[in-house]
Amino acid sequence: MMSSAPDRRASVGIYMPFFSPNRGGPDLTAMWLIQALCFRYDVTLITTRQFDLGYFNRFTGTNLSSKDFRIRSLPSLPSPPSAPMSALQGPLFQRLATRCAKDFDLNISAMNTLDFGVRAMHFLADLNWLGATIAPAADSPPTMHRSALRKIYHRLCLGLYKESGRDSLRLDVLVSNSQWVASALRELGVDSPVIYPPVPLVPFAIRWEDKRPDFVWIGRITPSKRLEVAINIVGRLRQAGLDCKLHVVGNTIDKSYETRIRELARSKGGWVILEGPLYGSEKARFLSQFRYAIHTQVNEAFGITLVELLKSGCILFGPDSCGGAEIIDHDDLLFSSEEEAAGKILRAINDPEKLEALRSHLRERAARYSSDHFCNSVQHLVAQMLEEQADVFISSKSPIEIGAGAS
Repeated sequence: MMSSAPDRRASVGIYMPFFSPNRGGPDLTAMWLIQALCFRYDVTLITTRQFDLGYFNRFTGTNLSSKDFRIRSLPSLPSPPSAPMSALQGPLFQRLATRCAKDFDLNISAMNTLDFGVRAMHFLADLNWLGATIAPAADSPPTMHRSALRKIYHRLCLGLYKESGRDSLRLDVLVSNSQWVASALRELGVDSPVIYPPVPLVPFAIRWEDKRPDFVWIGRITPSKRLEVAINIVGRLRQAGLDCKLHVVGNTIDKSYETRIRELARSKGGWVILEGPLYGSEKARFLSQFRYAIHTQVNEAFGITLVELLKSGCILFGPDSCGGAEIIDHDDLLFSSEEEAAGKILRAINDPEKLEALRSHLRERAARYSSDHFCNSVQHLVAQMLEEQADVFISSKSPIEIGAGAS
């Protein structure tokens, strides 16, 4: 329980199983939760592995030092890349996190839900943690193919979680990262406030006339990102007479997929350019050079890279599904097929008035996703939760977009 002593700051535990340079959204959320709260509360990060704070400051745009927060390290199982032991890590972390929960006035999971056994706050990265439950309510990603042995292994791992019996869906605060996620939860009878993740990219001021008339794609090089779709779309544009190239920014996650993409790029004769990973101001400077961008991952709960492209001043075209469509929010920029994408891009580029209207629309959309907006919203929600005396969080009947319109 929270002490009423005036000289004691409330204690907040922020839980992140581990940090990974190959992930993105949850790591960004965890770092900015610490940034938002460390000067008001006594913050402890509970995690399992050492991580390079300097790297993740650059990666996420935070400005944290080791003096700003404490770190409590929990044990983890050895898991070399060749041994798929990650399913065992979850229940181990959950059991240990439950023991830690009593030490803090407020417990916050930075990556989906965690059964603490006490009332807590959970920042949702996606809907995968709900499994098949949510399938009728939303277009969830397909389940990864597993062998019969792997399925048995995963079922056994699920049985190792120490369930408290609390209905955390309704008794805890579940924070959605998009209205799409919140609406899916609402179909389950759960009201969830919406706080958009922070996207701290600061663009470089380059006049539209001086930008390159090429396309840029950014993301991790992995099959779920569907990079080949972007290559095919630009190929259609070139066949239609548009003189343009595709620049690909991202780090490799799947080596075999990268090999396929490199072979595909070579077969195109040089107009697909693999730039490699870029971070911080170097990434912002590079993205700001381009007039146009393509995003190709479907079924995303949010999409950090989409917002980075918007903030860079690109006219962004993307799939008409889930959180990505919510970010772009314009029919002329959304597509469901390669053919539709190429047609909409050509119509926009050949109509200067439409092009300017789309640029104006995207500037307004980009303003919604700032680090200040995230920090202010988190501080408000945490203060509200700490001040409440009741054991049940009271929210409005519809999803709340906290601090909407803040810049």
